[in-house]
Amino acid sequence: MRNRSGSSLSRSLSRRTGLRLITLSTALKNLTSLSEEIRHADFFKEKNFTGGIIAFRPSKKNNPGQINHSDRDVVCQVLKGSGRLRVNKRRTALRPGMICHIPKGTPHDFAAGIRGELVLFYLLIKTS
Repeated sequence: MRNRSGSSLSRSLSRRTGLRLITLSTALKNLTSLSEEIRHADFFKEKNFTGGIIAFRPSKKNNPGQINHSDRDVVCQVLKGSGRLRVNKRRTALRPGMICHIPKGTPHDFAAGIRGELVLFYLLIKTS
């Protein structure tokens, strides 16, 4: 027996174990806009990590800005789409299934390819 938010088994496990499940289709419907290009949502927040989904739309603008998490490592997995990751002026092509680790304090940014959204699952992991 399924409903819009998942299976009854998932909810039952969640109540008993603290397990949290979300489907990609549900996650994508719950993203909020950060900008014209970026939508995201945090789905898992704990003391030492935050996990969620971030989606980048193709953009014709060249944005040289980068983000830097001074106290958190970033681990991302490409779920769908293609694009690139830029670290230290080096661009790396991304495609579904790829996983990347960005150490804390490393300036970086992502961008979608020209054919559609780049969708990533991310973990921000607090490091000492």
